[in-house]
Amino acid sequence: MGAKETVAIEETIVDAIVNDVMEQRIKPGTRLSEKSLCERFGVSRMYVRRALLTLANKGIVELQANKGASIRRPTLQQAVILFEARRAIESIIIKGVIEQRNEADIVKLNTHMKLEEQAFIANDRYELIRLSVEFHLLIASFQNNHLLTGFMKTLVTESSLITGMYGQHSFSNCPPSEHRHLVDAIKSQDQQLALDLMLAHLNHIEADLAISPASGLDIKTY
Repeated sequence: MGAKETVAIEETIVDAIVNDVMEQRIKPGTRLSEKSLCERFGVSRMYVRRALLTLANKGIVELQANKGASIRRPTLQQAVILFEARRAIESIIIKGVIEQRNEADIVKLNTHMKLEEQAFIANDRYELIRLSVEFHLLIASFQNNHLLTGFMKTLVTESSLITGMYGQHSFSNCPPSEHRHLVDAIKSQDQQLALDLMLAHLNHIEADLAISPASGLDIKTY
């Protein structure tokens, strides 16, 4: 097997686990069994171990001697810093979107909002979480800035770890109505309103976090 095929396999494993984390299908503290991952992806341990190392470098997985790999458990201090960073970065993004948004961007936002609202009505938790995450990445993508988009993916992945560990409600705390109001402000190019709505939205998500780590967190093998 060539180098390109090897990289492709590793990226498939990494992307799948990152998506599972972002959709909160696996919780912080969950142990990742090499054997189970080999069976899931139909590959040898070599590929799984390399993928786990990549995930550890991304801060998603913790590797411990004699204990193996597990999804990282963020601290409350890291949670506070994360939301400070999101408020700063997403305010910059909103300002840029208001100034530069075009009709194609509006079409993408409207299409996305229909999917979010459908998932909300259907009570499809995982789909709604996925779409909620994608909403923030979609807005970031309008900047046409590869570094900014990549940074936002890191931030929302970390947010998923934090809400998965400290969130007080089992359902998504990122309701479509808040996204819809933000989209309306972007359409009307009301920068101050859009900034206020984004900050209120992030504050709402942060406010749902428990003051202390969720007690009785199940440590399962995945």
